[in-house]
Amino acid sequence: MIIKEVAIGNNSEAFIEKRFQNKTNIIFSDDNNKGKTLLMQSIVYSIGYDSIWPVGFNPKSYYFYSKISLKNIDYEFLRHGNSIIASQGGQFYLFNSITEFKYFFSKEIFELPKIPKDGEIKTVDLSLLYEIFFLGQDKRNTSNIIVKGNNNKIDFINMLYYFLGISMVIADGDLNISDLKQQKNELENKIKIEKKKISILKKNPQIANYISSVANTENFEIVKTKLNEIHNSITELSKQRNREENRRTKLIYLKSELNSLNRSLKEGKVKCADCNSTNIVFSNVDFEFDVSNKYVRDSIISSIDENIKLKREIVLEFDSLIEKEQKELKRILNTSSSPDFRNYILFEDEIRDSNEIDELVSQLKLQLLEVENKIKAINQGIEINTDLQKKSFENIVNEIARLYKTIDPKGTLEINNLFTKANETFSGSEEQEFYFSKIVALNNILSHDFPIIIDSFREGELSTSKEEKMITEFIKLDKQVILTSTLKREEYSADKYEDFNNINIIDYSSFQDSKLLQEENTSEFFEIIQKFPITI
Repeated sequence: MIIKEVAIGNNSEAFIEKRFQNKTNIIFSDDNNKGKTLLMQSIVYSIGYDSIWPVGFNPKSYYFYSKISLKNIDYEFLRHGNSIIASQGGQFYLFNSITEFKYFFSKEIFELPKIPKDGEIKTVDLSLLYEIFFLGQDKRNTSNIIVKGNNNKIDFINMLYYFLGISMVIADGDLNISDLKQQKNELENKIKIEKKKISILKKNPQIANYISSVANTENFEIVKTKLNEIHNSITELSKQRNREENRRTKLIYLKSELNSLNRSLKEGKVKCADCNSTNIVFSNVDFEFDVSNKYVRDSIISSIDENIKLKREIVLEFDSLIEKEQKELKRILNTSSSPDFRNYILFEDEIRDSNEIDELVSQLKLQLLEVENKIKAINQGIEINTDLQKKSFENIVNEIARLYKTIDPKGTLEINNLFTKANETFSGSEEQEFYFSKIVALNNILSHDFPIIIDSFREGELSTSKEEKMITEFIKLDKQVILTSTLKREEYSADKYEDFNNINIIDYSSFQDSKLLQEENTSEFFEIIQKFPITI
């Protein structure tokens, strides 16, 4: 991925940066508050990051544009609020949320990692992905990820395992194997006590003769539990499928309305009853589109078509998952053909009502099965994954340590993890050295296709010698790196970065303090905006 151009603005002020090159870029100034952080956050914000903005800046008032190349294909993005328009090859795609954009990004641009989360395998959020290569200036936290949202450092590590092709075990962060075994023993003891109390109520002799949930085999209980799981899964998948189908239906209706408008415009004029204007605007939450313009209208319809296709694919995917679960349900019913089993299915509700103790034992057995499955998952994980995970983790940590010693041979930090302890503090430039080592190590181990973007890479009074070593390491990566730096006055006067070969230096010193966006840039910004079928 190569960042080619970035722009921020609205109808009164704007800024455009298109001087990036596919090498190490250093954006510097002789003072703070020149807009470097605003630019850096805008880069990733335009493609779905949950940016941390400078105090006093309101992103809802602005549009954020970026032009990015990936595998020699140029993509253009325009974000306003939580809506994003993506453009590629003259085709536009409108997304009303970052979640919608995430699935498009994964399908069309870069396949996003999938990690275990909340008992399921989920596609990672874009903000989590970007933490591999992006480091902002504010709210840095070496003991955890910076933009948490619904994620944590375990999710980040699992994402790295995905990149490295290592399968993952869903781990419960609050329980270890000892806790689970203790729970198992407690549940087994409770079941033994309750079994002694059971006396089958012969409310219906036929039911009593056929079945008691406690009298059945352990295999029967496992089958029953599996059926419940499948039923719950089908119910939840059906709900998700119906939600996506409803959204698809609304998009089809919207397309029909726009096509009707298309016909109306051909047959006569459609105008506002209040002001007689023939300008007709379609809007979502964040963007407005002048649909009286045929090109704009056709572009919106084309974008809606793509969204309808995407929703249809999602619905078909859910249909496939539901069908798979239904087949499994039929398979279990066909293989579990004993009279006891069939009559349990028939009379389950009545049995439950007839015997509270029996129900309590069933609940305890379900809890026991859940605990046993967790123990089994952890044990399988130890057998299948732990060695490879441990080795890969050590490789990353060793690379961080190597880079740290390259920058600071006399440094005293002990690098033994991707994250520090919560109460661990750094002195001087140690934090920046740690972050540099970590972000470059991840690039080296993962060999990812993203640029490295670091705002304020000299944070913490980094010495000149260490800074020069860092720049040398960045240049060695032979990829796009975008850094920002605030120079001391004497450094600026001495043309600090002129002696480096193969870097692109961009000077922001002449910009007005806290006023990166200027009215004089609006006409050029509008030229960019006019590429997209919107009005502002």
